[in-house]
Amino acid sequence: MTNKYGRYWALAAASVAVVVFGSAQTTGALWRDEQMVPGGTINSGTLDIKVGPNGAEVNDYVLAALGSTNLGPNGFSQAPLSIRNSGNVPFNFRLQGTTSTGTVPLVLTATIVSAESNCPATGAPTGPTAQLYSGNASGAQAPVPPAARLLAAGAREVWCFRLAVGATPPQDATSTVAFSFRADQT
Repeated sequence: MTNKYGRYWALAAASVAVVVFGSAQTTGALWRDEQMVPGGTINSGTLDIKVGPNGAEVNDYVLAALGSTNLGPNGFSQAPLSIRNSGNVPFNFRLQGTTSTGTVPLVLTATIVSAESNCPATGAPTGPTAQLYSGNASGAQAPVPPAARLLAAGAREVWCFRLAVGATPPQDATSTVAFSFRADQT
């Protein structure tokens, strides 16, 4: 009887060995490739947009001149903003968006002027101008994407912002508008 069980054990061990060796098959591959290219030049650059008064532009700027207390019906506040490419590569930029908080409904007008002095606190912008946007102060984009303004390295552009209230603004209310600009390498 022991021979009979010994054969079963031998057959079982052989079956296990076949399963183990049969399932342990693997495939491997090693890939390698080379390519010679002619020499070239790699240049790096700095993309940096600054805003604020001419000659003192910074990354984050509070445009305090674009505000008013006791703004009456059909009143407005207007102020210039210098936008400068302080990097060494040209870029395309735009007013990416605005957010408005508060209860005073505001209308935004953005106009390009040739100098900060062409954006007076009262009256219309002067000199050669190009209006980029006029509409709700919240969610404004100028120019409308995907369009953008090209600004060469070291160059600047002056935008004249006007925030206006309607004929019946709420009394004793305030609003704040935040501007976000986007710059992309050309």
